[in-house]
Amino acid sequence: MGRKKVVIVVFPAGARVLAIVALLVCCCKAAAVQGGDGTTSVRESLVGFLTELAGGDEERARGLGWDASVEPCNGNRTVWPGIGCNGAGDGRITSIVLERKGLDGTINATTLCAAARALRVLSLQGNALRGDLPAAISGCSRLTHIYVGANRLSGSLPPSLVHLTNLQVLNVSRNNFSGEIPAGLSKLVGLVRFCGNDNRFNGTIPEFELSRFDDFSVANNNLTGPIPEYSGDFGGDSFSGNSDGLCGRPNFPPCPPSSNDNDEKKRRRVRTIVMCLGYILLGAGVAAFVLYMLCSKRRRRPSGVGVGKSAFDSSSKAATTTDTPSATPGKSAYSLAMSEERTNAAAAVARAPPPASLVVLQRSGTTSTITLNTSAVEAARKLRFEDLLKSPAELLGRGRFGSAYKVVVPGGAALAVKRVKDAAAEEEFRRRMERVGKVRHPAVLPPLAFYCAMQEKLVVYEFLSQGSLAKLLHGSIESSQVALDWPARLHIAAKVADAMAFMHDALRGDGDGEDANLSFSSYSDEAEASAFGGDAIAHGNLKASNILFTATMEPCISEYGVTAPPLPPSSAPSATLRADVRSYGVLLLELLTGKATAADGAELARWVTAVIREEWTAEVFDRAMLSAVASEQGMVRLLQVAMRCIDATSPPPTMREVAGMVNAIREEDDMSLSSEA
Repeated sequence: MGRKKVVIVVFPAGARVLAIVALLVCCCKAAAVQGGDGTTSVRESLVGFLTELAGGDEERARGLGWDASVEPCNGNRTVWPGIGCNGAGDGRITSIVLERKGLDGTINATTLCAAARALRVLSLQGNALRGDLPAAISGCSRLTHIYVGANRLSGSLPPSLVHLTNLQVLNVSRNNFSGEIPAGLSKLVGLVRFCGNDNRFNGTIPEFELSRFDDFSVANNNLTGPIPEYSGDFGGDSFSGNSDGLCGRPNFPPCPPSSNDNDEKKRRRVRTIVMCLGYILLGAGVAAFVLYMLCSKRRRRPSGVGVGKSAFDSSSKAATTTDTPSATPGKSAYSLAMSEERTNAAAAVARAPPPASLVVLQRSGTTSTITLNTSAVEAARKLRFEDLLKSPAELLGRGRFGSAYKVVVPGGAALAVKRVKDAAAEEEFRRRMERVGKVRHPAVLPPLAFYCAMQEKLVVYEFLSQGSLAKLLHGSIESSQVALDWPARLHIAAKVADAMAFMHDALRGDGDGEDANLSFSSYSDEAEASAFGGDAIAHGNLKASNILFTATMEPCISEYGVTAPPLPPSSAPSATLRADVRSYGVLLLELLTGKATAADGAELARWVTAVIREEWTAEVFDRAMLSAVASEQGMVRLLQVAMRCIDATSPPPTMREVAGMVNAIREEDDMSLSSEA
């Protein structure tokens, strides 16, 4: 066998460096060819995906404007029709919208997900697509919206849809899908819209938590079994056309009890009986212990105490029994300390003010800036606490800090009475209400009177019958008295911001506060607003249910200063005012999204932040406020103000600054409307 020659080429040191650099450049170019949504292979894959959608008709696919020789995105600008590009300018494809294009092919999800890894929105509805919705669609892990309605798709929905953890909207309506709806869809916490109507689904409806859905329909299928609980505002139209196979609420016959239901009822009944027996035994034990303590106390009573004589009386004689060796002649063993108690108590009673009564907040000067019912004011002036106790009352609502009632007092005037859960001392509560009663603004409902005792705190207001902002935003359509479109919501936001800024300035606590009686028209600058001494007084519980409406449907803030939420001892006096700014930010989010808040609104704030982070800001806004006169730019700017108010990572603005920002948005909105007119 012949020997092989091995040739070793030795480069100079400088040449080796140049070779390494050239090799690195080649590697970078190769990586660039393989990455990003704009490479040649990716563009060809996308054109191939479109060709399959067009049923293999390359001519029709080219007619839709997708060309593999050019980039689909030029920075953040769209080049290919139907393509949406990432706003960051990196050329990634985030949406594909090919609606009503006459496409009659199939969906190749494997090619799609490999070519558009950042895809969030896929809309192919209104075509004539065949085949099924492939299981490989779960490879597009960032998808938030899938619209494939009004096609000719068939088969069953792939269970792999449950792996799309970011999914918010799934529209598969008006197709030929069959089989069962995947139960795992009910576990997708972000899913708020599911349209599966007009298919051939069978089986039962998964246990969706319908209370968080904006849109839901499974009408015109072959579904059977119970309708999910808490169906909310979804009526019979969302479930009709299922061959009478459904049962339960809202408009279907009740579901027959199953054997499991009967067993569960028996178990619940046994648990109830056992619980009641436990309470009875516990009560008997407590009663026996109390009786034992009372009997023991009687047996330990000193024998020297006679009838008509008190052991705490300083004039009582010494006990004659030898069981009290420390007693001295002329004085009881217990007389000194307890007689001092009686003396101190008598002095305290002598110094104490008369029993608490209803305090009517007198008003001097003009009241033209306050919208008050004269009959309500007169009724409050003559009102006594006993009148409130005897008058018929209707519960209006319960909250974290108390309950509200409608009370019709003698004479027929209707008043609103807030029963307050407030841990503050009587004198502190009295000073707070008197200070709030001296400040008047047309968008703040003033207290007419208050009652303050150890066991009871009440505040009396004029009753406004037009309801609250919470009722208008989240009540039924029949109960709404005005259309809360964008101009109406911006008007409410500006009015509330102005009123809160005024109250913060007037009650921030750096003046002397002796004879101040401020109204909205009594000063023009912030220096004059600071009229009261003591701690700053914030609203403490600003929310949509505390924004009421006057007879002319103007917003009016109620319950200002009624509650003083507890704060850490180290908190600055302005912490309560900052809490109001955050509450106003949550109120703005509620106005913009139309979604109800729970507790402190933290959940709503997290949802809005998540949607904005996904660069799908338009999904935040309530569709009910969108109209021909709606300004998307104004809505985005107001959303930015709300996010600044709730941002815990930076110092919050003052209510005066917030009011300035909101009014600037309102002025620009009014100017744009005037120019369009």
